[in-house]
Amino acid sequence: METKTGLLFALAILIFVLTAPTFAYVENVTNGYPNCMACHINPTGGGILTDYGRSLSSELMSTIKTKNFQDPFFGLVKNSNRVKWGGHVRTIQTRFENNQIKRGTGFIMQKNIETAVYVQDFIFVGSVGTKEGPKERNPEKGDFISERHFALYQADNTVRVKVGKFRQNYGLNDPNHTRFTKRDLGFGSYSETYQLEVFKMLENGEGILSTSLGRLDLPRDQREKNIMGQWTHYLNGKSRLSGNILLGESSTARRSLYGINGVLPIFNKNNIFRFQLDYQVNEAITTGPRTAKTRGIYGNVQIGRKLFNGFFPYLVYEHKQTDLDQSRLSMTTSPGLGFQFFPIAHFEVQVEHQYRTNLIQKDNPEHRTFAVLHVYL
Repeated sequence: METKTGLLFALAILIFVLTAPTFAYVENVTNGYPNCMACHINPTGGGILTDYGRSLSSELMSTIKTKNFQDPFFGLVKNSNRVKWGGHVRTIQTRFENNQIKRGTGFIMQKNIETAVYVQDFIFVGSVGTKEGPKERNPEKGDFISERHFALYQADNTVRVKVGKFRQNYGLNDPNHTRFTKRDLGFGSYSETYQLEVFKMLENGEGILSTSLGRLDLPRDQREKNIMGQWTHYLNGKSRLSGNILLGESSTARRSLYGINGVLPIFNKNNIFRFQLDYQVNEAITTGPRTAKTRGIYGNVQIGRKLFNGFFPYLVYEHKQTDLDQSRLSMTTSPGLGFQFFPIAHFEVQVEHQYRTNLIQKDNPEHRTFAVLHVYL
């Protein structure tokens, strides 16, 4: 069974590789930005922007060009050569419905300020804010939190060494933490841990090696400790194809995680294909007889078209099988559609609806809708 599963996974990866020519933004890859260093201080993307990244938000990503809004806090603060500013405010309205339940809720997802200070070959980055989320599931809502704080050493133009607290860069850098490939694999909301990461820019790609040491500030925290490697190849400078391997262990389980992902153009740069496929082998740690390994597959595919600057409608499909030995009992499928809209610089609206079916309860499908308002300060 193990050999058969491995062959099926390898075949799935091969099909993706052979049928896709490759690309990124994650949305801006197809415009000639396959890596994140041009726009973000963090070499693996996300968080505070460089001055050039702020200008691209207006010139490349927004429907209406707004020069003053390029500066932090919509022009209220100016960046200098030594200090950069940023932050995020993200709110969401959700709607869930099946045959028994109709429920909707709205809440703040994220609220923080971030700064970066340059000191010779080092950059010190930190964020401060409050922990957010639905109040009924988050007793710590409103408490002070620093989601990330790290030191970044610029060894040369191609090497970055990062140490501190941040989210591990596994798979696509997708801010939607509810995707199966994020939430179900341990990379969802507030999954930041203390890590050491080495980033190397290559001639036609990049390599990353990192190790997660867990939450060192919480001695009793049982979060996984792991080592992860990622290699990315840029195809034609306007697409990217990546492979990941992660080996980890917590107090209750050890796992191996293998994945492939890509951002690719279809015929031209305005048609974008994104995918991620991950294969997980998980084994519980017990004091009794050796436990069986659980193997699962998690993936998502997104196809969209930029109709004009700032507006990107798309189709999305998510799939997971948490236990391939009981595939029908553990399979969930979730097709949907949505759009992203950037009317002005640093201002995003995203709406998505999915029709989710779990084969255990296939006669009771779920309608899931969310609308997100995101302001990049």
